[in-house]
Amino acid sequence: PSGAGYITKWNSMQDAQFLAALLKEGIKVRFSEVPFENDGKKFDRGSLVITKSDNRSLEDFDEKLIRLANEHQRELLAATTSFAGSGPDFGSPEIKVINTPEIAVLRGDGTSSLNYGEIWYFFEQELQYPITSIGTEYFSGIDLSQFDILVMPEGNYSELLDESGFDNLKSWIRSGGKVIAIGRAVSEFAGKNSLNLKENKTEKDTVSPNLIPYAQRERESAKNLITGSIVKTKIDKTHPMAFGYDDTYFSLKLNSRSFSLLNEGFNVGYLEEPEVIAGFAGSDATKNLENSLIFGEERLGKGSIIYLVDNPLFRGFWQNGKLFFVNSLFFVNNDVFSY
Repeated sequence: PSGAGYITKWNSMQDAQFLAALLKEGIKVRFSEVPFENDGKKFDRGSLVITKSDNRSLEDFDEKLIRLANEHQRELLAATTSFAGSGPDFGSPEIKVINTPEIAVLRGDGTSSLNYGEIWYFFEQELQYPITSIGTEYFSGIDLSQFDILVMPEGNYSELLDESGFDNLKSWIRSGGKVIAIGRAVSEFAGKNSLNLKENKTEKDTVSPNLIPYAQRERESAKNLITGSIVKTKIDKTHPMAFGYDDTYFSLKLNSRSFSLLNEGFNVGYLEEPEVIAGFAGSDATKNLENSLIFGEERLGKGSIIYLVDNPLFRGFWQNGKLFFVNSLFFVNNDVFSY
């Protein structure tokens, strides 16, 4: 009862589900951007800090918190003091409040129904956090100011994001909005004015296709293909999108799409010399992945565009990728929201 609050780790979907439950219950939660030590115990980046001072107006705070921790089987450390043995104290700027975002997800014409389904299932069944689905057919009439985050599933948005639509979206981002673009949706931001993202193009074979011998045609056509492979990916684990991860991640790559590293922005997951661990990847397609982006963040005004080139929610089975998506929701450029 005399303690300053509670601390819990962050490295699994179970931790993410616990956080979502806390936010829905109205409990204010913080996360640490840097490692710290409290009461002789060490905590890594992303650790959740739940202080009594933040929740002093919440009735039965301790009982609600402990009930939710038991329901989700999460271990809480009771922090007797808010002062750190090393690293930031609870009141430091590096211990940031996690705001409760209003999240919209695009669906309908132009979007992948499969990827939309994966996203909907993730929020509804796994994270258990509310979202608003917006149809592309009436997206232009939506007041985006009522949302903090817009998730763009795999899809083709060339009609939706014409010059006027793209300008409106950028204006919302500059004022503090956050876009999470997945897979093919990332292409909509490549090569656009005021943005840094660029797509890598595979060099065309100088030999005329008609001159390639019949027996070699199938092998030649496979050079530029990636039909499903696992690639070893470097991670900047100091970025909030990567909290809970080590400096290496194995990404599921389903196509040969490739984007250059961001000169201005944050290359959170990236390939230098691609190392295919399993699956098929053609020789030219693999070469085109050199120095390419897997996960990244680009700031625009107060807001952010988050690029998830590889879909971490694919069919719901790539368990180790899901925390990248959750971190993008709650941790990345978090302090622009009101709470």
